[in-house]
Amino acid sequence: MTKHLLLILVLIIGCCSPSFAQKHDGKKGENMMKELREFKVKFIAQEIDLKEDQKARFVELYNEMCDKRVDAMRDAWKMERELKKNKDATEADYQAVTDAMTKAKAKDAAIEKDYDEQFAKFLTQKQIFKMKEAENEFRKKMSEMRHKHGKKGNK
Repeated sequence: MTKHLLLILVLIIGCCSPSFAQKHDGKKGENMMKELREFKVKFIAQEIDLKEDQKARFVELYNEMCDKRVDAMRDAWKMERELKKNKDATEADYQAVTDAMTKAKAKDAAIEKDYDEQFAKFLTQKQIFKMKEAENEFRKKMSEMRHKHGKKGNK
């Protein structure tokens, strides 16, 4: 079943990947990110074998956690993008971004820990473990697809 879902993911992203290379305007980019998140949540829910009575609660809590994690990282990601564009960046600029990323990652880890405790109220520890594995698998597949798309674009 996992292989089928990953194949579907590859097809969906493969069809969308040319649009990833284009600059997105507001709604279009938001819709793509929303669809990608919905697919990710469905993928993870399937991987952890949720029971019917767990699904709605999982989706709501998982999306809430993702929103908080993105919020925690947003400013640091922005600083990192700006630094990469700045050819005249100083040591102090690099230090500021490094510090911001370290703080954001610590906050992200604290959010994850807090939500692990909340998930534990209705998921088994095995399901929580499998959730983390599924998140890593999803991230890995997305990275592979971006890497493959990048190589095709350079030919």
